[in-house]
Amino acid sequence: MMNLDFQQIFTQIVGFLVLLALLKVFFWKPILSLLDERKDKIAAEFKNIEEAKAEMAKLKAEYDSKLISIEETIRQKLREAIEEGKRISAEMKVKAEVQAARIIESGRENIAQELSKAKQELKAQIVDLALRATESIILEKLTAEHDKKIVEDFLEKIDQA
Repeated sequence: MMNLDFQQIFTQIVGFLVLLALLKVFFWKPILSLLDERKDKIAAEFKNIEEAKAEMAKLKAEYDSKLISIEETIRQKLREAIEEGKRISAEMKVKAEVQAARIIESGRENIAQELSKAKQELKAQIVDLALRATESIILEKLTAEHDKKIVEDFLEKIDQA
């Protein structure tokens, strides 16, 4: 059957245990510490990535709020510009109406002055015609028929004037 040598098995077990102890002291601890360092480094990188994502989300939220604020400011400026345009338009309309009223009033005054001048000239012409008619009547001292004809001629002259 088998011939087992317990001393050799014992020596191999002790050698294996010594080898296992040596591997544990010299190789397992450094390898495990390297693996732990790498795991910690990877965890730190994941943490940094998460922090960067959070920072990006925060920056995006700030950007969106600033963009909304800028858009609202633009809308407000446009409303103000439209109101200013309406105000200026209304002012220009009022000024134009005032100026038109002045022009109309000036025209009316000119017409009134021209009418007054025409009346004065007409009065002067009527006075002149009356003086001529009177002069003619006085100079001629004719009959009533003739006086009547002179007055009728005078009235025709007035109608023509």
